Amino acid sequence: MGTAGMRPFVIAALVVCSVVAGSLVLGRTGPVDDEQAARAADRALVAGLGRADGKAIRGMLDRHFTWIDGEGRMHGRRDTLRQVAALAAADMGESDVRSHFYGRMLTVRSSHGNARFLRVFVRRHHGWKAIALMETQLASPEAPGAPAGPMLSAAAAPSAGDCANPCRTVPYVPKTQMDKDILAAWQQAETRKWKGDAALLGTTIADEFQSIDNAAVRGREERLAAAGRAQDAGPGTPGDPVTSMRIFDFGTKCALMVSQQTPYRGGKPYANMRVWVNRDNRWQLALSQQSAIQAAASAPAIAGTQ
Repeated sequence: MGTAGMRPFVIAALVVCSVVAGSLVLGRTGPVDDEQAARAADRALVAGLGRADGKAIRGMLDRHFTWIDGEGRMHGRRDTLRQVAALAAADMGESDVRSHFYGRMLTVRSSHGNARFLRVFVRRHHGWKAIALMETQLASPEAPGAPAGPMLSAAAAPSAGDCANPCRTVPYVPKTQMDKDILAAWQQAETRKWKGDAALLGTTIADEFQSIDNAAVRGREERLAAAGRAQDAGPGTPGDPVTSMRIFDFGTKCALMVSQQTPYRGGKPYANMRVWVNRDNRWQLALSQQSAIQAAASAPAIAGTQ
């Protein structure tokens, strides 16, 4: 083919390449396409779990992946892949599926019998990956020894003591300014809860906020109502001390906080996942889910020891 004959072919090829490249860029950065891709990743993971397909699931998990099972045990990526059958059995037959998209993060909540599930996906350079799965078993309120949960504790009678950990210090050193800001926002919220400052507490809780623990599922209005009752009663119970913590940043607008804590009023330690979003130029808590570590011994109340 001569030079003149090749020119239309080259031009056509360049046009095709430009369109393809543009499509790829759109798929990587366009918010609509990102949300579709995130939801597709969730569907693929659910399908892989349905088949207990360990090979397929391996490629869907982020390298920082954490699974907190219904017993409160924390598993890393490698340990999870050794227990795909157990994970698949727990996560089958879900209902009441609800999700929120945060640009670089997708959260998916669902129910299965008396359990509540959370899946968190994040956007990486090589696609959307699952970074966290969590299961929380809800106890019947009538069951003997049913846990009160942090929301009920906030509305209970005041308890003497100082909120040193977590209000002023935690065993975690932030790695980035974003981590520092998120930790500061959480500590301010814990201080406001302890002090019974319901009005200011509302500024740190997102509209879609939900708190899920072994006792119940509660929304933003219930949380603020509990804070209002605590405010009327005076200073409340200090926050539950943190024994370990990590924060994972995704872009500049969303993050995942994973911690283990001991109930101030006594009881079994628990694992907790919190979803943070930067909205209206302030960090807000969008979701807090916890699961008691059943294998751990119950800790005594801390009141009077700080």
